[in-house]
Amino acid sequence: MLPLAQPMMLHSSTPRRRGLNMGLLQGSSAGLLGGILGPIVTVWLAESFGWRTAFYATVIPGLVMAALVLKLVRDLRLRHPATVAMDAATPDVPAAGGPRAALRSRNVVVCLVIAVFYLTWFTTTQTFTPLYLAEVKGFAPGDLGFVLSGIGVAWVLWGAVVPGISDRFGRKPAMVGFSALAALSPLAIIGIDDPALLFAALVLTYTGLGCFTLFMATIPAETVPRAVMATALGLIMGVGEIVGGFVAPALAGRLSDTFGLDASMLISSGAAVVVVLLSLALVETAPAKRREPVG
Repeated sequence: MLPLAQPMMLHSSTPRRRGLNMGLLQGSSAGLLGGILGPIVTVWLAESFGWRTAFYATVIPGLVMAALVLKLVRDLRLRHPATVAMDAATPDVPAAGGPRAALRSRNVVVCLVIAVFYLTWFTTTQTFTPLYLAEVKGFAPGDLGFVLSGIGVAWVLWGAVVPGISDRFGRKPAMVGFSALAALSPLAIIGIDDPALLFAALVLTYTGLGCFTLFMATIPAETVPRAVMATALGLIMGVGEIVGGFVAPALAGRLSDTFGLDASMLISSGAAVVVVLLSLALVETAPAKRREPVG
């Protein structure tokens, strides 16, 4: 759904709030509803009424969203001034042609590779952190849950802050700076033994989820014309999920079996460092930095 939802948000936003609004869509709201409230409500339903009821209950938000889309969403095929201006700003990419046309854009190719390594950072950390804290650190279940909630807090916080900062200072500096911070979060998991300090460290350094909106949606959407926008976003998200979300954790698991669980955290941190280097190759797209009208 995101390759469709993000263009809707893009063309509904003024240029000066484009990054922030797309961040609220993919980052903060997902973190708040999916990362914090969703698990609390679903577990409560399961404990009170059974898991079968809880699974059925998750259908309800989908039905509500479908009704809201039918009633409220405008048809993006109708051109309006913001769309025309954005298409005119991307003359190097054909307005049609599918994946091949989208891949002619340097930013799309760079973002696609970034997606592989950033999904490696994310899925490896998410997969192995509970195991690491339990087996290596010896955290009790209560402490483990408390520390992991720091990731949820960071998701909500940075999901909006990072894209908002990119609106003012540029997409490229935001990707470089906050990806460097994200490389520190797996190292904090290795080096910090106190649950409270580790919670605070994760809140401050788990900034990568704020960058997800930039490389998965905002930067490519500001690079290619409307006609190939959903294709470009789908390519980036799909390839990133397949390689970084499926292949990388399996490889990290095999290396952890051989060299210990520290290997998984080092792989995660190293993937974020690669993202920092790749981000240097991005072409800036923020309207404030390209002198695009921001009204």
